[in-house]
Amino acid sequence: MRNPLATALGCFRILLAVAFAILGLPLALGVLLFSFGSNHRRARLGGRGVRLWSWFARRALGIHVTVQGTPPPPGSFVVSNHVSHFDMLVLTSLYPTSLVGKKEILGWPLLGQLAWLIGTVFVDRSDRDKTSEVADQMRGYLDSGATVTLFPEGTCGDGQHVLPFKRSLFAVPADLNIPTWPVAVRYPDPAVAWSDNTPFVLHLFRRLCRWEQKAVVVFGEPVAKGMERKPLSFEAHAQVSALFNNALD
Repeated sequence: MRNPLATALGCFRILLAVAFAILGLPLALGVLLFSFGSNHRRARLGGRGVRLWSWFARRALGIHVTVQGTPPPPGSFVVSNHVSHFDMLVLTSLYPTSLVGKKEILGWPLLGQLAWLIGTVFVDRSDRDKTSEVADQMRGYLDSGATVTLFPEGTCGDGQHVLPFKRSLFAVPADLNIPTWPVAVRYPDPAVAWSDNTPFVLHLFRRLCRWEQKAVVVFGEPVAKGMERKPLSFEAHAQVSALFNNALD
């Protein structure tokens, strides 16, 4: 039977998360207003605004982050493993970035609207013909000096190892001849890992019932530019895996 205090804490934090989402709407609308007519400007402004919002939100929700290494500079192409939906909040609190996420996020109440307003790049995994449109949007963001963060596993892993990377969007840094920055996110508590077998809200509630949720983020050195798409994806996977395996040492 769950501790009543833990249940109360979880309920309070769920309400707090909703409140932060509502409070984020004016910020996101401001980004849209000041970047009217320029998606690239929206990506840059959105990344800066979300960093501030995420920093306060994750601390209010009890997520403590230990950072190793140096975050990437503006205009970087970043790849990270994916364990939980906490990953997005954790990473955006550490450096300004636009995220590449699945199209289904658009259907999430409040969060979907927030993600669209700040210029998130959405991928329709059921329609591969639109991959080129996604790649073009990412190129535009990077050319304008915005950082883009991709979760190339395409889904949440089990928190114990890094899944194989999907390679198609690695054509973007290969074509632009820019370095790729590997990042690893790991949680000491393996129960943080989320799968489609558990409803998202239920999993989130269980995690927020804990007084503190710890995360470790390790920033690596950039993969040298000049590689083709396929070998670049393999090298990025190897480096993210190495960072992930050493994250708790």
